Amino acid sequence: MATSFQLEMDLESMSKSQQAIANYVAGALQHIPYCTEEDIAVAVGVSTATVSRFWRSIGYPNLKAFKKSLLQNEHATPARKMKSILSKVEHEEADIVTEMMGIASANAEETSKRVEREQFEQAVEAIDRASTLYVFGTGASVCLTELLKFRMNRLGVRVIGMAGSGSELLESLAQAGDGDTVLMFGFVRRSPELTVLLEQSREAGYTTVLVTDLLVSDMLAQSDIVLQLDRGELEGFHSMTAPVALIDALTVGLTKRRGREALDKLDKLHALRKQYAAQLPK
Repeated sequence: MATSFQLEMDLESMSKSQQAIANYVAGALQHIPYCTEEDIAVAVGVSTATVSRFWRSIGYPNLKAFKKSLLQNEHATPARKMKSILSKVEHEEADIVTEMMGIASANAEETSKRVEREQFEQAVEAIDRASTLYVFGTGASVCLTELLKFRMNRLGVRVIGMAGSGSELLESLAQAGDGDTVLMFGFVRRSPELTVLLEQSREAGYTTVLVTDLLVSDMLAQSDIVLQLDRGELEGFHSMTAPVALIDALTVGLTKRRGREALDKLDKLHALRKQYAAQLPK
């Protein structure tokens, strides 16, 4: 078995436990730099000692050396991801639109499998009961926070967007407390800001909802509610299709939960549009 990372594994010579680890590692290369051996052991269902012995079977003295090799290959650079897409389109003479729609469709299908329905319902409930919904995202996730604010405002939810980085985050965080919900988009890795939001939740008492593509992270256990989705492989183009679809699902879920109240809000919006169509055209 090999990947573009040149990860060589002779599965036939491995024990069943090693094969399980090998399959997990091969499918989650993008997450391994942020994992401990304990994280991997829990995910696979083996002992930490078994994980520690595994690295020598694939040519590395330990996990630290494997992580270093991954990072030295600059696996997740934006340029590398784009080159991967362009290479596939050029070599296979594929249609760009068809290729990208196929990727987006695959991400959405995998996300449908990953999202635990009980967690989803809990997220809808947490948004519904929140005195204020705080939303956090950074980088490309900022577009998701804006879409979520737009959708939830229409349904009468009080939403505050939090600064994506630095001490400015504390301006809104200082206002969040018991009865509020903080929804965080956390992709690829755990950032200092996410660490602060999770730590402060224990003191302030707000509910945390983590939307993430991480399969293994200590953030999963530290968050009250977790919605896991798929944005593609590490070297692939990371699509925002699945997160957008998830936001749409949350919107529909909240509308269903609020019933007539939510529909009245939308009817009022429609009435205002008709009333002021001449002064405020679309």
